[in-house]
Amino acid sequence: MIELLTIISLASGALLFILLLASIIGGLDLDFDLDVDLDGGLGILKSTLTFLSVGAWVVRLMLHTYENPTIAFVAGTAAGIIGVFIVSRMFKFMLSQEINVNYQPQDALLKQGKVYVPIPSGGEGVINVAVKGTNRELKAKSINGEALTTGTLVEVVDLDPDGIMVVQPISA
Repeated sequence: MIELLTIISLASGALLFILLLASIIGGLDLDFDLDVDLDGGLGILKSTLTFLSVGAWVVRLMLHTYENPTIAFVAGTAAGIIGVFIVSRMFKFMLSQEINVNYQPQDALLKQGKVYVPIPSGGEGVINVAVKGTNRELKAKSINGEALTTGTLVEVVDLDPDGIMVVQPISA
């Protein structure tokens, strides 16, 4: 019985470790051909493996400590459920800390920035604007067609249909 519990806990722990490595490596850009049909839903598998690993280790330890297998299996089941709950809460907390840094051009409206590449009279240049905590280099043109030099403080007042920021100079 102890050997079987050891095999279950080691096998499920090893599979969890392999899944961890696969999720880390999954973010890499690798070039190979593979024909599989996955929906990315490994949550149930990971929860089951966590339950088996934690539960089997606790049952194994309880059987070494107490002779009553009923108490050992109840404690193992409870520990497995608690382990799954703790791991799921940790992942929910980590996922709640994500920040969406993707931006839409409209997010730059009414933001202040500086001219980076000079905007010629009636033409386009580039401005630096802080959008969602990141400095963005965006194409821009002057609202009244005047030329703006590098370093001029500007405010984004509009967005033209092509996605180019329409700016007006502001006094420092």
